[in-house]
Amino acid sequence: MFNIDYELNEKIHATIINPYLSWDDLIANCELIQKYDIRNVSTSLNFLSHIKNELSNHKVNINTLISYPFADLPVDFIDDFVCYAKDAGANGIEYTPNFLKLSKNNLNTFAAEIESINSSELPVTIIINKTKLNKELFEKAIEISLELGIINFQFGDGFGPPISNIDIVEILKFLGNQNSTKIVGGIKKLSQVVNLFDAGIDCIGTSNFNEIFEEIRLI
Repeated sequence: MFNIDYELNEKIHATIINPYLSWDDLIANCELIQKYDIRNVSTSLNFLSHIKNELSNHKVNINTLISYPFADLPVDFIDDFVCYAKDAGANGIEYTPNFLKLSKNNLNTFAAEIESINSSELPVTIIINKTKLNKELFEKAIEISLELGIINFQFGDGFGPPISNIDIVEILKFLGNQNSTKIVGGIKKLSQVVNLFDAGIDCIGTSNFNEIFEEIRLI
């Protein structure tokens, strides 16, 4: 079992991306992050600077999502978005690549976009929804990312059912032990969190972090 007072606050990443959050809701989420001593947050560009300011006295890594969830960011704007994120205080980038280009076998273009993101000097996490890709494209996306030096991968994007145990086994076998694996999507219970970590996942992302930490406090 995990050292709940330390490890889970590192391994459970708070996801704050709901565009309909009120200002009071946003502040409440920041207070919960401090309450549970959560060390990693994933958020949108719009929320980034506000969360950075509210958590200025709290040790936390704030990653910002770019081209999420629809991979609809034209390549010409990637550098501008990354610069904006850096200026606003992001500690990392979480990026959904353009899988349409991959499916058209435009491998160089697909790789060039990831390479552009990766040149930002911020840690980059590539987001892949395994259930939306066939096996060939899934493996090709990972192979290209690995060749470009990507070591952080997120599987799942919050759209669709939670990832299956079969998929987790395949992912970890394909990636090996040298890369960081994060799972997102449908994680609402502490039992799900523990099962994922027992399976070998490095971290999870969830907007239901308050509910999960409330469960932890009852143990």
